[in-house]
Amino acid sequence: MVLPQLVGIVFLIIGSFVLLRGGREFKTVFHILRNDPVPVRSLDGHTGPVEITGTAVAHEDAGTVTSPFTGSECLAYTYEVEEYRSSGKHSNWETLDEGQDGVDFIVDDGNARVRVNPDGADVRFESQSVTVSPGTELPERLADYVERTEGVEAQDGSVNLLVTEISLGNKQRFTERRLDVGEDVYVYGQAMRGPATAWGSNLVDAIVGDGDGTPVFVISDTSERGTARRIVRGAIAETVFGLIAVIIGSVAVLSGLL
Repeated sequence: MVLPQLVGIVFLIIGSFVLLRGGREFKTVFHILRNDPVPVRSLDGHTGPVEITGTAVAHEDAGTVTSPFTGSECLAYTYEVEEYRSSGKHSNWETLDEGQDGVDFIVDDGNARVRVNPDGADVRFESQSVTVSPGTELPERLADYVERTEGVEAQDGSVNLLVTEISLGNKQRFTERRLDVGEDVYVYGQAMRGPATAWGSNLVDAIVGDGDGTPVFVISDTSERGTARRIVRGAIAETVFGLIAVIIGSVAVLSGLL
């Protein structure tokens, strides 16, 4: 098998994977837009897939978590560290570290409240990024994170050539996405029976979270349609990239066979 065919197979594999991922994103959008959010009060004793919207409030027993880059007290977050790598004519952002965390919180729609368990959720929060150029000293909190994180190194080295100083290293990007207390929140998940609530409480006896009965579990800091728009933009980009990669791969493989 000649080199062009090998390259073509690689493009086919990558393109097919990206197309599948884009397809899953479109499927998520379909489920989100198929139904409308329901009043939180209707979840009392209800089980099954539900959509709800309201204000995110801290649960008195769960509290908050501290985000890694800004030190913000929030209800859930994701983070990602990337480094800009160059090799010949090719350059790309390579992910060095990523993760997420969160605590149970309350969704309050003004009439009733329900507890949400964010474990396993596909979170879609607005991103906040800090890009640091090579040779630049990191802010204190980012420096502390880099120091305690294996696989992420500060790119703040330099060489003094007397007449000038050359910075060493690569550009880094630190991205944090959070659900803050008091923000609007949209949740698509599975309602399950929760512990009994006190008489007169506006907290319903249900918990919304992940489960086998729901096709997707999404938490977002915007509206239903805003969430769908966010997801579909990425789905379109992935689908276009996947199609291009599949076409290039197919052409390379077929040209080697002719």
